[in-house]
Amino acid sequence: MMHLLVALLLAPTPGTIGDNRSLLFDRAQGPTPVTDKDLRPGKLPDCRNAEEVQITLEQIRHGDKELCFIRDIRAFNRPTP
Repeated sequence: MMHLLVALLLAPTPGTIGDNRSLLFDRAQGPTPVTDKDLRPGKLPDCRNAEEVQITLEQIRHGDKELCFIRDIRAFNRPTP
């Protein structure tokens, strides 16, 4: 009689984690596709001299990819030679 009582007390009831374990288990064994991430380009190096700044300004004006990152915003307001 005691064994029956212990078995009834330890049996999983509907709605417990033990009963729903098959719903929580992740069956993915390999890589899965990722669709909600975006790839960002790497950071450009800073421009080191006036020549690189001038080249980068010309690239920006023509819509090309920049050579380096211009830190000084005043470079955009300078007249071109």
